[in-house]
Amino acid sequence: MARYPSIYAGQRITGTLMQSMLPDVIWKTANEDRAATTTLANDSDLVATLEANATYHVTMYIHFASLEAAQFQTQWAVPTGATGNRSAAGAAYELASSGAATSQAANGGYHRSGVHGFSTSVRYGTRASATNQALALEEAIVTTSSTAGTLALMWAQVTSNATATRVGAGSSMHIRRLA
Repeated sequence: MARYPSIYAGQRITGTLMQSMLPDVIWKTANEDRAATTTLANDSDLVATLEANATYHVTMYIHFASLEAAQFQTQWAVPTGATGNRSAAGAAYELASSGAATSQAANGGYHRSGVHGFSTSVRYGTRASATNQALALEEAIVTTSSTAGTLALMWAQVTSNATATRVGAGSSMHIRRLA
């Protein structure tokens, strides 16, 4: 089992070495709203730089709100050549027999859990509100290649709607280097 960083007998313990052992936690201090867009784009806060030839454990807690008519979807931006899959857990987006979305998805109804590629769009059920938030939990082991680069939560509405979809303050990204 790999441990990061490697610590050797007799090695001097420094502040930099101690800090390299801690996870990075990035969080949103304010709500971010997006209206009338289905184009997945990086969140303005939940963004980090990953080093080349490294392995990370990443967990994202996403507090979001969206009207049923707009919906909410996510994807991850990762450095070129990065490998892995992400797991996604949260309220399921369900269709009634009429083809209409059911708002009960995030009110104790249906749950989704799946494993997806970083670039796969994942759609979540909502609380049918522009302000009442639901939770999506996404997690992955990300292994970078010889290219360093950006890790970011990407998100947008599923159906363009003038009422904003929100990723809320308190959403967070936890990154721990493993190797």
